[in-house]
Amino acid sequence: MSQLKVYLYPSLGGSFSMNRYLNGVVQGLKSNGLDYEIVRPKGSGLISKYLHYILLVWRRKREKGKHLIISERYAYLLPFMGKERIVVCHDLHTLYPESNTAWIHRRIYRLFLKLMSRAERVVCVSNHTKGDLLEFMPSFKSHEGIRVVHNGIEPFWEESGEVKTNHEVLKTLFENKRVVLSVGTDAWYKNNSWSLKLMYELSEDFHLLRIGSFNSSNEELIKALDIKNRVTRLQNLSDSDLKYCYQNAEALLFPSLTEGFGWPALEAALCGCHVISNGTGALKEIFENTQGLVKLDEAKRFLTNNDKESASLSYKFWNAQVIELIA
Repeated sequence: MSQLKVYLYPSLGGSFSMNRYLNGVVQGLKSNGLDYEIVRPKGSGLISKYLHYILLVWRRKREKGKHLIISERYAYLLPFMGKERIVVCHDLHTLYPESNTAWIHRRIYRLFLKLMSRAERVVCVSNHTKGDLLEFMPSFKSHEGIRVVHNGIEPFWEESGEVKTNHEVLKTLFENKRVVLSVGTDAWYKNNSWSLKLMYELSEDFHLLRIGSFNSSNEELIKALDIKNRVTRLQNLSDSDLKYCYQNAEALLFPSLTEGFGWPALEAALCGCHVISNGTGALKEIFENTQGLVKLDEAKRFLTNNDKESASLSYKFWNAQVIELIA
């Protein structure tokens, strides 16, 4: 294999998870001694995305190697590429009725998915995502190049040893409160309103540490429940500080209604943190022993008694997943 071309969201306020996926792929390629090139426009905005990006791809059309598009939302690049094209499909939450996505955005997204069918290989990050793809886009049932390759994980999360922190807010919080965590975006499917209602039911020695922000609806719910003094919001923590949180928290609240993959739940479990989740979506693929998860209706009792067994996990590092990804 002479060269792997990696196409991803341009770095113009892009998604954290997409950038993390790219970094994981790069880490895996390096560890296997494989050549790669990240190709993306220098600018930002629609002109960069739909003109400059296409021109960059077109200029490399005759170059040999694997052409990997990091997200299905960039499948519009496929007509301008050579052969050996791979597209990664992460989730189809945009098409869920509950998402309330505007009609025009749903139409555009379906167009991207239709274009994705031109790829020689379509990689879904979970069997759950593959199932959604076949349900929403039945034409893919005849596509011979669909496969499932789970997201990789960095060895850092598996490494043993107690992590320390110099973050004063974290140190004070964990020294004085029983902390439960909430990590990730606040999209509709994350079901974070459930976590806030749980906090209302718990005694006041419990405190919710939110790594990320809440949407306006959940901010209003915090006010209505009168728990604003029991919620701390932090953003842009280092991996080391996040691992410190996982190692010292009572549990990670992960009440998602669906998940394309679910990195925070896997990270937490690898750090010895119990995960409160019904195991929906792809989580049942990560957690082999779903009995090791704390179900939502058991959460209050568990946080009082803390008597749940550890979960059995299914995961691989990026150096192995990259080989499957580009095979």
